Parts: sequence; structure tokens; C-alpha cells
Amino acid sequence: MRKLFVFLAFASIGFSGCQTESESKKLNYKGPKSELDGIDMIFSDSAKAMVRMVTEKQLTLFTEDRVYPKEVKLFFYDKLGNTTTEIRGDSARFDRTKNYYKLMGHVVIHNPLKKETLKTSEFIWLPDQKKIYSEKAVQIRTPNEVFYGIGFDAAQDFSTYSLRQVTNSVFVMKEFQ
Repeated sequence: MRKLFVFLAFASIGFSGCQTESESKKLNYKGPKSELDGIDMIFSDSAKAMVRMVTEKQLTLFTEDRVYPKEVKLFFYDKLGNTTTEIRGDSARFDRTKNYYKLMGHVVIHNPLKKETLKTSEFIWLPDQKKIYSEKAVQIRTPNEVFYGIGFDAAQDFSTYSLRQVTNSVFVMKEFQ
């Protein structure tokens, strides 16, 4: 009888130890909620395409924020469907609570109609306000001048813009043929 009691005592300790051990080994997943490849997304207003986003990968986090770790391209369209602005960045992030996109890396904004190009390391797009801005160093190249500054504010189609602090400007002379 005593042997049976000792056996049951050790067995119960062994079984309870297994339960505690397995419970303590639970791991929390810290990766994305979902991963999508080959994104080609259209933002529309009244059934008309206004913005197109193209990127290789989208990671959606549990907070519903989205991370775009690869190159991101944005195309803005006018009411007739013509491309007014082309934007590219090395990567991007969407903040759901503040409802904005942040493009990072080598960011280039090009307005083909006005032949103007802006370069910066980071910019924010506010889709609800239809504005873009940056607080980083920028270079704006027009057909006649190159402007350097810190920070800018612009309409999302880059039709109007202003530099917050101009640090330099250079007049570009066209060569005579």
C-alpha cells in the first residue's frame, strides 16, 4: 500500500509539472496579421479613379496599420483620368489612427504637366485633406530653377506647393544649340 501511495504521489507531481511547463511555454505571435503580394490598389471618388498605389508587398499589423517594405508608387489622376502626379518611395507606412501615409527613403514626386520634380527623404500624404507635406530637406526642380529648402506643403496632385524655408535657389540656363 505504501508503494502505491509513493507511486501516486510522484505521478501526480509529474503530471502537474507537465501542465505548468506547457502553459509557461506559450509564445505570443508578433508578426503581421496578414501579408499581401502584388498590390495594385485604386482609390476612387464617385466611381472615378483618383489615386493608384502599386507595390510588391503589404503587411497589415494587428493595429490595422499597414507597412509597405518595398518600393511604393502613387499615381494621382485628374477628373478626366489623366495622370497629374507620379510619386515613388523606397518604402511606406499607413497609420490607421491618424489616417496618413508616410513614404520614406528616396522619395521623388513628379508633375509631368508642369515638368517639375521634388526630391526628399520622407513625406506625408493626408488623403482626407488631399495634401502632402514634409519637414525634411527638399529639392524642387522646375524647367528654369532648382530650389532647396527645409519642409514643404502641397496639394496632393503637386499642382501648388510652398517651401517652408528656402535655403538656396539656382537659375538653370538652357544651352543654345
